[in-house]
Amino acid sequence: MSSHINMTRRLALLLAVAAQGLVLSGCGKDIAEATGFATTPQESKAFVKEARQAEADYIPVGSAVTRAAPRKPVADFKKLETDLEAKRISNEAAGNQAKQLGTTPPPAPAAVP
Repeated sequence: MSSHINMTRRLALLLAVAAQGLVLSGCGKDIAEATGFATTPQESKAFVKEARQAEADYIPVGSAVTRAAPRKPVADFKKLETDLEAKRISNEAAGNQAKQLGTTPPPAPAAVP
């Protein structure tokens, strides 16, 4: 009797693994859609179609399309570098001022008459 139960469990496990293989494979999607476990993409609503541009200037995620990016001139990088350096100096000055203000002693407690 015990071997019959083990055989039944093995068969159930084998069927579960096979079903999982079908679901993970391409034909599993068709089966899942037919049984109602998966949904099919809906048609876009009219206002969505109207709002979309016919000629989009972006590249969809996951596409293999590439576009050439114009190279920035060296002068732009130098300007950016000087701007960042000025911001660093400003941040260091603000930090030093905050350190100085943080070292002032706390005020004396108010005297109660």
